Amino acid sequence: NRGFCLEKPGFCLEKPGFRPQVLEAFEQAEREPKPPPHLLFSDVYREMPPRLRRQREELERHLETYGEHYPLQQFQK
Repeated sequence: NRGFCLEKPGFCLEKPGFRPQVLEAFEQAEREPKPPPHLLFSDVYREMPPRLRRQREELERHLETYGEHYPLQQFQK
């Protein structure tokens, strides 16, 4: 179905006025500060596996070196 209707009866993106509401919600969410990047790693496992620790360290080093190329001001500290 190309109308993006969900299984829930009466819920369809083609309903008049629905698309502008969705777009406004997206715009509003995009104006909010993004969660800190470290949550990518700490929000999944109770104990972080070694491979994930290494990836987090790589990201930290990468951002220290190339941080000026990313919109880091849009992220929470």
